[in-house]
Amino acid sequence: MTVVPPARDDALELEGEKLPRGQRTRMVLRAAELADGSWVELPVVVVRGHQPGPVLYLGAAIHGDEVNGVEIVARVTREVDLDELRGTILAVPVQNPIAFRIQHRHPLGLMVKSPMDQNPPDVWVAFPGDPNGNTSAVIAHALWDRLMRHADCLLDIHTPTTGGRYAPFAFLPPPRCGAIVADAEQLARAFGADFILANDTGMYVGDKNPHVVAAERGIVALGVELGEGGRLEPDEVERGVRGVRNVLRARGMLPGAPESFGRQLVIRTMTVVRARRAGLLRVVAPLGADVGAGQRLATVTDIFGEVVEELTAPHAGPVVRVATFPTVATGERVAQLGIPR
Repeated sequence: MTVVPPARDDALELEGEKLPRGQRTRMVLRAAELADGSWVELPVVVVRGHQPGPVLYLGAAIHGDEVNGVEIVARVTREVDLDELRGTILAVPVQNPIAFRIQHRHPLGLMVKSPMDQNPPDVWVAFPGDPNGNTSAVIAHALWDRLMRHADCLLDIHTPTTGGRYAPFAFLPPPRCGAIVADAEQLARAFGADFILANDTGMYVGDKNPHVVAAERGIVALGVELGEGGRLEPDEVERGVRGVRNVLRARGMLPGAPESFGRQLVIRTMTVVRARRAGLLRVVAPLGADVGAGQRLATVTDIFGEVVEELTAPHAGPVVRVATFPTVATGERVAQLGIPR
């Protein structure tokens, strides 16, 4: 299914300027000032095709260890043909610069200095932001008010936090956002996600997540997760670039129909499997594989070499996420199993 919305980029202005068609333009937007007088500056790439069309917001690294998305955004914005592109891509390859500098999910320096004032520390749960809020809320406000709200489609690229790996996976706004959720699902399929999370509770459908805020305001929005945090992985980057190009085709911004790839299995929730013992972790269930109830997922060996726990699947389903750290403590997440819709 190809969705071709009406052109929205004819009236597009950023920071009071109307950018010319047929150009790639780089700019920085100041979002927040730091104690030493330096600024948190959001790097922006505006890619305008020669032809009018929709506006796609493309963001990555809203968590500082989500490196694959940075490369995906860079490649898409550099490689897209301006003669073929209809409309405009608003791209922010690093949405959280102060976390990206230390390759950590959150800006640790601010959290250590004032943990209560910086709660929540996560920009991703602070939308549409608040110019009078904490640092995360101020950055979220800059992203939303100066960039995201101009779009008619939003694609937010993630990886799991360092120490975990997802199969290519998309998450949708919750059903309460109405008919626009079906459009988001079509784009998730176009992206080529192996798994598409469609649920109404949990961390992926919070009231202050950017894709939820956008969907509530009539913007077709979704997020994707692929690869592992803290790593730059050529295969995952290539998969992501193919997926974004497919989204552009599905929105009528590039010619041709989207190529079909990925498993595209819709799941309604995920079950988290956690270790109850501690030691060295060996995951044996392949990522993306279907497992049966009771099938072994991983073993935990204590520091003396004794197997102290075997973790098994509580139900049948696909393995959507696995831990990659070699050690585990009581309560740490080892795997996530999908429950099909």
